Amino acid sequence: MTVTLADAHDAALYARARHEAVPTGALFTAPQRPAPITPEQRRLNFEALGQAISSPHQAAPAEPNPTKIRALTIQPPWSDLIALTDEEIAKRIENRVWSTGWRGTLLIHGGQTIDKQALALPAVRDALPDDYQPVQGHVVAVADLAGVHADDGACTRWSEHGCFHWKLAHVQPLAEPVHATGSQRLWKPSRTLLDDITAANPHLTARLEAAESR
Repeated sequence: MTVTLADAHDAALYARARHEAVPTGALFTAPQRPAPITPEQRRLNFEALGQAISSPHQAAPAEPNPTKIRALTIQPPWSDLIALTDEEIAKRIENRVWSTGWRGTLLIHGGQTIDKQALALPAVRDALPDDYQPVQGHVVAVADLAGVHADDGACTRWSEHGCFHWKLAHVQPLAEPVHATGSQRLWKPSRTLLDDITAANPHLTARLEAAESR
């Protein structure tokens, strides 16, 4: 696959739009103005354009086994704070710099990267057990994304200023966390992952089946 300079610039803009780190490296540090194309390159471009126009449109292949449930990858210890059952200290707000109109059943996935600075916060240390071990690369809980609102002050002890506050409800931890590869933003868990979750956590079977049938 050939990556063009335009692709590099688009990737950087796309990253900024998603509030993510702008890609770095040789590919993304190319000169801002691409070199003029040669007459031969121009001819090949016109031929490729003609073929694209004359070819029948092909729809994108349907996603195999689509799911209605979504998942969100969160750095430990924040993911583990959501999985706590004590409502007095559990984290029921997820802070994001972006919003979403999606609502429904949400898998809480602990990412591979640990927020080490968070581990030094008194509120985090007080909420977690003394023998706390971060759960990395696993789904740790099931929740409902009940709402999203802009920063309206400290709506909970876990809310951050300048972020959208995602309200989590009906949080159920997994008795047996299930390994999964996370992704950015909201992502769709596979049927296989859902089957693995219910096999290891039968108490969640009815809930996940109901969420898929809606």
